[in-house]
Amino acid sequence: MKIAVVTGTSTGIGLTTSLHLARNGYRVFAGMRNLAKADVLQSAASAENLAIDVIQLDICDPDSVTHAFSLVQETGPVDVLVNNAGIGGAAPLELTPEDEHKQMFETNYFGSVRCIQAVLPSMRERTTGCIVNITSAVGLLATPNQIAYSASKWALECLGEALARIRHRYARSDRNERNLANSITL
Repeated sequence: MKIAVVTGTSTGIGLTTSLHLARNGYRVFAGMRNLAKADVLQSAASAENLAIDVIQLDICDPDSVTHAFSLVQETGPVDVLVNNAGIGGAAPLELTPEDEHKQMFETNYFGSVRCIQAVLPSMRERTTGCIVNITSAVGLLATPNQIAYSASKWALECLGEALARIRHRYARSDRNERNLANSITL
């Protein structure tokens, strides 16, 4: 059974993605910062007898990321990583404290970087894997009152684009890398 890790799974896209992947044969490790919010996902998984394990994963905490991915890798290598965890916010630039900008980047960009770094060496070695970064249209077209959010999502878009190009470059030199190059999803 292939293994997927999804971040930010207590509600919305992350919760739905976890259920979708499990319904399609993946063993899903559903990461969430606050396990007190796990009931909805656990109930849905139990009702359908789906292979979903909810795990503690705070992408802003390097130790939490290391611990979570160690637990997952005891089961096997990660085949799919869905970077969904994120935060939003809206305020004019002059009213947005610098700390809020930093937290937006810590969560929306650096948290995803940590998770990618946890799985990419194995994917590269196996020449297979899929990384999906959930971003936003606001990451492509900046919105005046969402500057911190837009900038953090653009950074994640940029990371995904660069990663896909690196994979493409390797694909030209090694045919086996094509599987990985074709599965970087923006």
